[in-house]
This record gives sequence, structure tokens and C-alpha cells, in this order.
Amino acid sequence: MSNLSRILYLSRTSLGVGDEALKQILEVSRRKNKELGITGMLCCGGGHFIQVLEGEQEEVFRLYGRILDDRRHFDSVLIGVAPIKQRLFGSWAMGYLANPPEVMEARRKDLLAAWAGRLEADELLTLMKRFAAQLKV
Repeated sequence: MSNLSRILYLSRTSLGVGDEALKQILEVSRRKNKELGITGMLCCGGGHFIQVLEGEQEEVFRLYGRILDDRRHFDSVLIGVAPIKQRLFGSWAMGYLANPPEVMEARRKDLLAAWAGRLEADELLTLMKRFAAQLKV
């Protein structure tokens, strides 16, 4: 049974992450993602990364954990995690899109605003309270 998930996160690139480091990131990601059955897209520009990863939930979460430990970026924000029925980037072990700094900054602001405006935290709290109440019975 397939348990596909997709995550979207953004982060800021560390100083010194230039074209050569980006080339290495893409080469390694494409090779390892293919082995793990992970697909996705990396957008980069103006000191920002925005990335989508898709695959078996366990593999995607494990990979994101390793990404968080990577010193080539910082200030990571997990915008969303969702179960999926099919991939958007099924043929790309790691697609790449370079954008001008102003485009990446605008996309980052839009994603952060959408993330901050979600009510999911309230919904999760309500579900947890309902579950806890059922345990008391």
C-alpha cells in the first residue's frame, strides 16, 4: 500500500552557497532521491530555497530531517505536509528552477503569509481535546 506525502518548505541559503555548491546539491539529490523514490522541485534565488519533496511518507520525513541538519541553509520553515494520491513531480528526482531575488522574496512572503494564516493549529487542538475526552470515558 502506498503512503505518499508531499512537503513544502523554505529556507535561506548560507553565506558561500554559490553556483558550485548548488550544482553539488542537485547532483547528489538527483542520485539519492532516485534511489529513495523521492521526487520534487528546488527553487533557488536571492539567498532563498523553496523546495517540494514527494514520496513515501517515511522516506520524505527522514530526508527532511537530514535537510534540516545541512549547514548550507538555515531558517527553515515547514509550510505544509499533506498526504497525496499522485505526484506533481513524478518524473523529476529533483527539478530545478532559478528565480531572480525579487521573485523568490515575493514567493517567500506569500508562503509565510499563507502559513501564518492557517487555522490548522486550532483544528488540531480541537481534535486532540476530543480524543482526550474520549479517553476519559
